Amino acid sequence: MKIWISTLIILIYIPFSSNGQEEKWLLNKDSIFTSISSEHFNLYSLDGHLTKKIKLDILQKRESAYREISDFFEIEKKLVINIFLFKNEHTKYTLTGHKGIGWGFDNNIVEVFNDSFRMDPYHELVHVVGYTLNKPPALIDEGTAVYLSQLYGNKAFSKMIGYPTKSINEILLLLSKREGFINISDLLSYNEVGNILAYCTSASFVEFLIQEFGKQKFLELFKSLSNANSAKNKIIFEKIYGVKFSQIEDEWTNHKNVRK
Repeated sequence: MKIWISTLIILIYIPFSSNGQEEKWLLNKDSIFTSISSEHFNLYSLDGHLTKKIKLDILQKRESAYREISDFFEIEKKLVINIFLFKNEHTKYTLTGHKGIGWGFDNNIVEVFNDSFRMDPYHELVHVVGYTLNKPPALIDEGTAVYLSQLYGNKAFSKMIGYPTKSINEILLLLSKREGFINISDLLSYNEVGNILAYCTSASFVEFLIQEFGKQKFLELFKSLSNANSAKNKIIFEKIYGVKFSQIEDEWTNHKNVRK
């Protein structure tokens, strides 16, 4: 079961190669899909895939998620986001050329949506909204997406990976005992992460920064970090928080008892 869950996480969150069809299907979206809109979303689906009632319910939940996420990032400008939903991964790949369950880029979110699998309305939306401010390293980027999906989505990430009642830090303790420990300094230099342990570590660190030092400092950090320059990122981090990066990492480690 855990092997299947790990594979699912990879399929969902790691960007796979595309066969180059993105431009074509996006340009022709109005002739390929049926659509319905709300204040901040255009929902596209293939004819016969979803009922109008389901579409309206999806839009309502996404609007609620949008308000919470935009409030977190303190974004006032109105964004219009395209959501493309497919009944299965095969149909999604055939049309878009992208492998995986979920995909977010520019102002587009692409997901598989059926009776067996539904992405939570937060994770990819955090990326799309957050990228209007900056695209930080994976530690902060993915950590924020998982943190907010947990916070607003009633442990959405925990449910997806098979620990529905546990917090991110509880899951992190379980995983680190089996798989070892990921260094925060290493994660700060990654553009992407590829396993559950890395996602949980990142989310735990983001949660710690916000709870211990406040959201305003965190937002300043989110807006300031460059994507992959680890040395520069540590300097930026230390300037914002007024302490050495290693000291913050040690405080997080002790606070969460992640080495025990």
